[in-house]
Amino acid sequence: MTVNNASDNTGKTMKQRVSRFFLIGFAVVGIACTLTIPFVYESQTLWYKVGVDKTFLRAGQLLGLLALISLIVQIFFGSRGKVLEETFGVAALMAWHRANGILLCCLVSLHIALVLVPEGIANLPIGVKHWPEMVGGVLFLVIFSQVISSFFRQQLGFIYKQWRMVHRALGYLALCLAAVHVLFVADSFAQGVPRIALLVMLVTVFALIAVIKASILIRKIKDRR
Repeated sequence: MTVNNASDNTGKTMKQRVSRFFLIGFAVVGIACTLTIPFVYESQTLWYKVGVDKTFLRAGQLLGLLALISLIVQIFFGSRGKVLEETFGVAALMAWHRANGILLCCLVSLHIALVLVPEGIANLPIGVKHWPEMVGGVLFLVIFSQVISSFFRQQLGFIYKQWRMVHRALGYLALCLAAVHVLFVADSFAQGVPRIALLVMLVTVFALIAVIKASILIRKIKDRR
């Protein structure tokens, strides 16, 4: 019996290591490919910038893309599918979810700052013609409120179950807002490979989330029987 248990534990550990390798490797490749977009498909706004302003704007674009990736990862951490739970553990996913929330908020804040600095505070993108930028502003408020409510839920008097439902709904809303913002604010995603890749990625993400939710629901139904 002891030998069988040891063998099962060894097999489980090996499976976890392989899963971690592929998941982390896939994430690294995805991040690397995403960060090449501003260089391969350069935005026209960079053509008219030089020196520090161009560096700031480029860095702002890269941080914006990292924020998008962080948001997608955040949603998966929060969904906690069976594969992620078995690979990393529930406790680790919850800790990473909180830490990644702070990182996401910081990335979005730096993205906004670095993009606005070259333009000057006097040229804030406000108005109907700047609606993609305004969507980005709403997105920042959603993310900021998510982080604040997560860390101060009890102090704010939110009931956990109700807060969790709203928190998840706002997370999905944030991803939709991010998609609209990225697709229409930067001409790097105006057409071609980046636009198609982003749309495919978003459809895939929502499809995976739907599968995870369905599997969780099925498990709960089986457990009740």
